[in-house]
Parts: sequence; structure tokens; C-alpha cells
Amino acid sequence: MSKKFIKAQDYVNTLRKTKSEYTKDVPSRLAKVYGGKDKRPKPDYFRESSFLYIRSYNGDIGVRPFSGIQFWKSPDINISPLGNSATTTTELVAGQTYTIRCRLNNRGDLMIPYPKVEFFLTDPTLGFNTTVAEILGLTQLPAILLPASNNEVRFNYTVPASEAGHKCLFARTYSFSPLDKPFDLHALNPRIDRHIGQKNLNFIAQATPYSFNLVHQVNANETIEFRPMTKNAVLDIQHPALKELKVTTLKKKEMLSKIKIVLSARTSHEVSMKKRKAKYFITTSGKGISLERQAAIHKKTDAILKSVQAGKGSHQKFKKQLKTFNDMNRRAALTKMQIQIPDFGMRKGAAVGFEIINRNTLNGKIKGGITIVAMGN
Repeated sequence: MSKKFIKAQDYVNTLRKTKSEYTKDVPSRLAKVYGGKDKRPKPDYFRESSFLYIRSYNGDIGVRPFSGIQFWKSPDINISPLGNSATTTTELVAGQTYTIRCRLNNRGDLMIPYPKVEFFLTDPTLGFNTTVAEILGLTQLPAILLPASNNEVRFNYTVPASEAGHKCLFARTYSFSPLDKPFDLHALNPRIDRHIGQKNLNFIAQATPYSFNLVHQVNANETIEFRPMTKNAVLDIQHPALKELKVTTLKKKEMLSKIKIVLSARTSHEVSMKKRKAKYFITTSGKGISLERQAAIHKKTDAILKSVQAGKGSHQKFKKQLKTFNDMNRRAALTKMQIQIPDFGMRKGAAVGFEIINRNTLNGKIKGGITIVAMGN
């Protein structure tokens, strides 16, 4: 080993020792400085990390995991026709070019140079996994994302004929320096990962068919529920198209209980569906991880995520423990379904909203959702 290398190594060790002593000594000094009669607020402790996230709802500050929150209407993700950013849509026309915009947020103490963003464009989906989808594209923020700031990534996309129609959009962001990335390669679940955002909002004419996918484990025990929305809940979406519609509260709730789910394609696994009012109980079976094993993996994973959020370590620290969760998400299955949007008796220009909510009964958590704004015709 050369003398220069040894000298450099000694210098680095000295810096590490100084840093360690500094972090031990500073809190007691600050207590004396800010503990006087004036009661000045203490400065925040510097955490040597970034905190990159995409909001799942208004007021989101990146805390994960969460439950009971409808996360599929991210305010940070929007699609607009090229050159018309004032208009947003999730219905794409073949041959047209659109600008996909995703706002990134950094609540950490370190800047993030040129964070990356991946986009996944799919048919409307309950739950999602990269193993059953194709990536739309990869881009990056053409700037440095400073601490306590946000900025917007833009990506232009020309729609081929195969991708026209109503769509669901996922965005996943990450950085390697500083290291700030999703903890799972396959699962795209905004409820447990702050790096992922989803836009699953469709405007559909009443009395028309609507197709969607259910992404699940081969062996699954889940529910799909149709839930009415109030006028205020629909307006809170703040979609530009709502300005031209007279939105009302969905009063004919019994209409939702009449919705019938049918399978629109063959599956390699068995599917059983039982209906109770506006809720379907769905069981699938095949060669896959048992329900009992899945429940244990979900319980263990939620405990790890809560520990990470509490500052007891990073995802890297629990990498081995999370391996079973990662392996489980490699084996996702897909079931194609279709419903008929009810005829609510609305005239042209009127609209009501309802949610399609998918819940995994193994852990009681909402797994996915779709917001439908039904329009008169």
C-alpha cells in the first residue's frame, strides 16, 4: 500500500472521528445556547439524506405506509395534449402527442442532482406490478432538486393505436446519488412506497361498458366495491373537465348494487366471485404462494416499513428481511374484467362520481382503486 494512500486513509478516518465527536457534543451546546430566557427555537438537526417522493393526495408529505386513503388520484401526475397544458386528460387518442408531467418533492436535507422518473401507461388497473406491464419511458429532471423544494419533470409521448383509450398512469422516481430509491423492483404500490404515484381517473358516458384489470397474487382473497361519491368529493379532484359539467351527489346508490362484473378474457387460474349488494368477494386459486404465507409476509413487511418511518434504519438495513416480499411480487397474475356503467338518467352536461375500490382481505388494506366520473349523454 502506497504512502499517499495510507496518508489519505488516515485523513478520512480523522474526519470521521471529528464528525462523530461533533454530533455528540453539539446537542449539549445548543441546549445551553437556546435554553435562555428568550426561549429561541432550536435549529433542526441536519439529517444526511434526501427524501424524494411523489404525492398520492393533497397534504401528502411522504409518510409511508398509510391506510384508508384513496391514493390513485395523485395531484403530482397529469397528462395534457402537446402545447395545451391547461387541459388534462386520461383518455388518449391514437396518433396524438401528449405531455406527461410529474412533480417531484424533496423533504430531505440533501440536494438530489437530476432525479430519474419512469412512466408506466396501462389499461385501468386495480393494483399494479411491473411484471404485467411495459415501461412507457424513462426521463430525468433537467436540474438539481434542492432540499425542501419541488420541481416538474416533462415527458412527451405519441400514442400508438394499441394504447388508445382510457388509461392509468404510474410514475416511479429514484436517485442513486444520494441513494434514494424504491425498496421493491416489481410492486408499484403508492400506499407503501413514497417513490410511486398513480393517476387512475376516467370520464365515462353512462350506460356504456368499461373494462379494467385486477392484478393480484395467483392465490388471492380480495374484494371489489362500488362506492358513491358526493358532489364535493368529485369537485375536490380539481380536474379541468369538471368546469364544463354540472356535478351532483350520486343519490341513486342502488344503481351501484346492480353493477355486474364479468370476466372478459380467459385466465390460467380459477376465479370465484360472490356478490353482496355493491361488493364482490373474489377468490382466485392456482400454483402460487398460499394465503397464510402471504398474510405473514404482509404483516412482516408493514412492521419493517413502520420501523423505517420511525427512523430505526433504512430499507437497505432490512434488505434481507424484505426479500420474501420482493420474491412474492415477482409472481403477480392478471384478471381482465368488465362492467356496464349504469344509466343514471342524466342529461348531457351532468355528471356523478363513484369509486371502484379493491381491498386485499389478507391484511385489510386497500390495494387499488379507480375513480369514475359518469357523464350524461
